[in-house]
Amino acid sequence: MIFLWAAISGGGIKTWQFGLPVAVAAAIISIKLLPPKGRLWRIKGLLLFIPFFIRHSIYGGVDVAKRALNPSLPIEPELLDYSMRLPEGSARIFMTTVINLLPGTLTAELKGGTLQVHTLDKKLPTKQSLIKLEANIARLYGYDIGK
Repeated sequence: MIFLWAAISGGGIKTWQFGLPVAVAAAIISIKLLPPKGRLWRIKGLLLFIPFFIRHSIYGGVDVAKRALNPSLPIEPELLDYSMRLPEGSARIFMTTVINLLPGTLTAELKGGTLQVHTLDKKLPTKQSLIKLEANIARLYGYDIGK
């Protein structure tokens, strides 16, 4: 809500005396009317996830850009099936979204506990990246999924 207010008002300091209380009130009303389902993020997990997310987002973007601009780089696409250990719900959905930021990967389908991932190059360590991502998301949501 705060970002919406900044966009609408132009972000001027004087507008915040009205905008900030309205944005906070709207957020509180929204939570009361539609309470979040499932677990919420853990602060420690979030602090550890942010650098992981930024690093992999940048690496993924650079990797795909290099492949697009240099035709000699290998592209051997494949569909990989990955058995998720996260429980059903928001953590699993969040993972299917974040996978798209890993180097050369795209979520293709989620059926039950199996996730199908499209990868640009079957030589990429996609399965290891998915294991690390799932562990980071489990920590973010406070789940213990084992090693």
